[in-house]
Amino acid sequence: MTIPNTSPEETLPTPSPPSPPPSGWRRYRLIIICLVILVFLVYIFAASESKRVQQTIPPEEIVAKSTEPTIGLETEVPERVPEPEPAPVRPAPSIVPEAGKLSERPEPKIGGLPGKPGEPTEEKTTTLPPLPLPSPVVEASGRKVKGEAFTRSLIKIMDDEVNKSFFGWRPNTIIFGIFGLTDDKNNLQLGVLEVARRTAVVLNENMSRFAMTEAQNPYLNEAMNFFMVSADKYWFPSASGKYREAMEDLERYIDDLKNNRSRFYTRVDNLIALMNHFRDLLGSAFHNLIKDTEADGKSISWFVCDDYFYFSQGVALGMAEVLEGVKEDFADQLQKKNSFKLVEDAIHALHTGAHLSPWIVTNAAKDGILANHRANMATYIGEAEHVISTLVTVLATN
Repeated sequence: MTIPNTSPEETLPTPSPPSPPPSGWRRYRLIIICLVILVFLVYIFAASESKRVQQTIPPEEIVAKSTEPTIGLETEVPERVPEPEPAPVRPAPSIVPEAGKLSERPEPKIGGLPGKPGEPTEEKTTTLPPLPLPSPVVEASGRKVKGEAFTRSLIKIMDDEVNKSFFGWRPNTIIFGIFGLTDDKNNLQLGVLEVARRTAVVLNENMSRFAMTEAQNPYLNEAMNFFMVSADKYWFPSASGKYREAMEDLERYIDDLKNNRSRFYTRVDNLIALMNHFRDLLGSAFHNLIKDTEADGKSISWFVCDDYFYFSQGVALGMAEVLEGVKEDFADQLQKKNSFKLVEDAIHALHTGAHLSPWIVTNAAKDGILANHRANMATYIGEAEHVISTLVTVLATN
């Protein structure tokens, strides 16, 4: 009979063999990785610190290093020589009363070194050629003469209506003139023509002659007569054709002014004669704008109020341009009379009236809902008339 072995030594499990110990680099791999990271951070910090130190070098040391003296062939100098004091700045030479000489501040010298204050100096002068005189003002078209700006303003107001306007001069055309399809533009051109006629009269009879006994300029006399041709004359002669001939005569007059063959007198009495014509023309236009009835007692028709409006606008348009020429050619007389501001005020009022552009000219009551455009235009025409009347009074005062 076999008895089982129940001893504790035989029932215990067999232990597994122990694992071999890790090698040296594996045991310390965490320490090695930390050391590598630490060395990398120290390297980056050291590199950035050295770069910052290089950037913070004082500029004086950099300049000193770049300006160190070198050893010459015959003489030796120390390694570093202090920089010499800067020489005093000499001012620009000033022109002395004597023509062609310039006076400079003397440069004192003692043994080849800059002089000290308080020591005697010598003044040196330099002879230069005389300065050339300024050249006269020359325009692209030639010499600038008195009367050119005024005459060109007269040419411009008619050239804009005859040659540069759409459909040209309209009062003498069959469709636009006789049938009155564009009566607004027709009346505006008639207002410009009235200004041109009165300006041409004063230019021919006053401004181009020294006295009433002097002969009239043939070109101006012919231009004045051509402007007097009826505005609705279609043929034999044509109004627009004669107006073009008048502008050509004015151009010939300007050429004679440049060649000293004609005269233009900017006297106060000539300016007063022109302003009197303008004042009368503005007064007539102002009366048509403010009146409530016609001469026969009838009320102002809605079909006539726009004629008064646009005729006054043409007067304002042409007169403002002519006054621009007056402001340029009569500048000396206006300055003497202290009346330059009056001309500018008149030009401003006329320009404002010339640029009123209603869609439809209405003739409502002065206090009605609709506008009364005649009254609006009368505001600026009346202002210009008042300013020009004041200008005549100022010019006539000694």
